[in-house]
Amino acid sequence: MSSNSSPPITLQTPESEARRAALENSAKDGLADVKGDFLYWTGKLTDSSFQLSLALIGANWAAFGGSVNKIVGNPWAKSSLGLVVGGLALSLAGAKWMSELHGSRIDYADADPARWASDCAAAARRKNAWPYTQGIERLGRFLREAKFWIPLIAGTLFLVALFR
Repeated sequence: MSSNSSPPITLQTPESEARRAALENSAKDGLADVKGDFLYWTGKLTDSSFQLSLALIGANWAAFGGSVNKIVGNPWAKSSLGLVVGGLALSLAGAKWMSELHGSRIDYADADPARWASDCAAAARRKNAWPYTQGIERLGRFLREAKFWIPLIAGTLFLVALFR
C-alpha cells in the first residue's frame, strides 16, 4: 500500500444526497412510514390467516367426502378443524377485546384532556406504549402470533390426516 493511499471515495449522487437529507430531516415522516407499513402487514396477516382458515375448512370437507362422520372419525382432521374454528373464534374475541380496550383509551382521554396531554409529554421522555397501554400491546402481539401459528399448525394436521 502506498503512502499516498486515502480512504475510498464515496460517490454522492443527487438521489443519495436527497435520501440522506430526507432521512436526517424527517424522522417523523420515517416513523409514519414504518407505522403505515406495520398496519399494512398486520392487515395482510389477518386477511391471510382468515383465508387459510376457510381454505382448511373446505379442504377437510372435500378430502373426507363431505361427511361429518369421516372427519370426526379421523383425529387429525378433527384436530385440524377444531384448531381452525378455535382460531377464528379467538380472532373474533380478540377483535372485540381490542375494540373495548381502545374505547377505554378514548374515554380516558375525553375524561381529562389535561391529564392526556400530561401523559403525552411524559411519554416523550421515556420508552413506553403510550398512547396505548401495555395490555393493548401485549394482546396485539399475542393475536398476531395466534393468527400466524394456528392456521399453519391446522394445515399441518390436515396434511397428516390426508396422507395417513
